[in-house]
Amino acid sequence: MNDRPAAPPAPAPARASARRPAVHSRFRGLRAAAFDARCLAMLAVMRIALSTIGYAAIRRRMPRPGGRPDSHFWARQVARRIERLARFVPGASCLTQALTLQFVLARRGHASRLQIGVRKRFDGAFSAHAWVTCNDRVVLGQRGTQLADFTPIAELG
Repeated sequence: MNDRPAAPPAPAPARASARRPAVHSRFRGLRAAAFDARCLAMLAVMRIALSTIGYAAIRRRMPRPGGRPDSHFWARQVARRIERLARFVPGASCLTQALTLQFVLARRGHASRLQIGVRKRFDGAFSAHAWVTCNDRVVLGQRGTQLADFTPIAELG
């Protein structure tokens, strides 16, 4: 008789499907990088368009959203990307970011509302701010700003 303990069982060979998530995550990373590049390009185009052709001309050229259900979760993820990428576009104001987000959402079929508000500052000057809502939830423009201080003057879908 053999007094040695039994050897542990050999690990099962890896299945092909077990390797797929790693490959898939690489493609997901490439898709995210491509999406970021498109958003960055759109931010730059919106910034230049606001300076050259103006807000009214941009609004006329905005795509109309399709019939997809409004997803404020996905809209918030895109908004975070746009806020992050706006640091690389000189002069990318809140209006530039809001128009870019609304354009990207509309191209994907999601409805959103761009709101513009004004407030009187403590020194007597007026300031304006733009933000985007989806499903009646603010998805862009709330960071570092008290939206309750602003009086909405325009709401555009």
